[in-house]
Amino acid sequence: MILLVLLMGLIGGSNAILCYDDIELGDVQEYIYRLEKKPLDKYWSKYVKYAANKYGQETIPRYNMHLTYTVFGKFVGDPSDATITAGYYKRDNSLIYSVEVDCGAGMWRSYAPKLEDPKVAEKYQEGELEEKCVDGEIFDVILKVQQAHLMNFLYNGQPLQQGSQNVTFYRGGVESLRERTLYVPSPDKRPAGGAAHAAKLKIKTTGAAVVNRLAFGRCVAWPEEITRNCTAVNEWILKRSKSKTGGHYLYGIMVPTFQMDCYEKTLYLWLQSKIHPDEKSVPESAYCCCVNMETGKLFTGDKDVDCQSTKECEQTCMAAFNPDLFTG
Repeated sequence: MILLVLLMGLIGGSNAILCYDDIELGDVQEYIYRLEKKPLDKYWSKYVKYAANKYGQETIPRYNMHLTYTVFGKFVGDPSDATITAGYYKRDNSLIYSVEVDCGAGMWRSYAPKLEDPKVAEKYQEGELEEKCVDGEIFDVILKVQQAHLMNFLYNGQPLQQGSQNVTFYRGGVESLRERTLYVPSPDKRPAGGAAHAAKLKIKTTGAAVVNRLAFGRCVAWPEEITRNCTAVNEWILKRSKSKTGGHYLYGIMVPTFQMDCYEKTLYLWLQSKIHPDEKSVPESAYCCCVNMETGKLFTGDKDVDCQSTKECEQTCMAAFNPDLFTG
């Protein structure tokens, strides 16, 4: 078994899909990803304004904790005894939230911190896997964080969480209701604690399951194995999106409008009109980017060269246009 510990920032991440970090790994079975910047660091909340109370007064500090971790792996050999565990932890190793995929049992289980001792995991929910683990197949585990106590895991696009709730919030002094996922049980009183104090994501696999890549940030990542098929990429994104029809609504990691623009099914349009915003995006904006028509990745690999805000997108990306691939 291989133990690999990487610190954010020690290995340069890829700008291909505008992730903060995109790390290629060997086929490892233990992996710890440590956050260099805390979730409450202003870096993640440059444009976040104070929240308004019920009188419309902006008096309540708030933060944008929307962070996504996407772990990619594969099964090498008979997966009948394979397990995949992903856990979100504080600096002192107190559990925030974790899940286990048990291939042999065909089950998933989630765990929350025991209220009396947050370093002890207590079973929260469980359910059946929709897909069997298969030798040679790839898999992905995604953790989507929304707020300090609102977060959920997905395995191959299947939500590993059940239930929802209506949450009261105020906008412009007007009370409204919004459907959200359930709060993950925590000894921390809301709205503090929980994922706001996250320090690391731990991955551990057994048996035939290995992991080979992790992407982190406010971005959309997809498996390298399908990157030369734009239609397949969009199907992969849609299944994990918030679409009420093709995705999983509350449990999705992004709205379905952030799919790629395809050309001739397998290729990508050289100018992508709506790439997912990141921590540097101004409010109500995304990116338009020049990409490689065969891989969908940034044309030069430099975000500053390839991308502009959708609020001021004036580029045509003709340098990225490959006439040898054009059949129109």
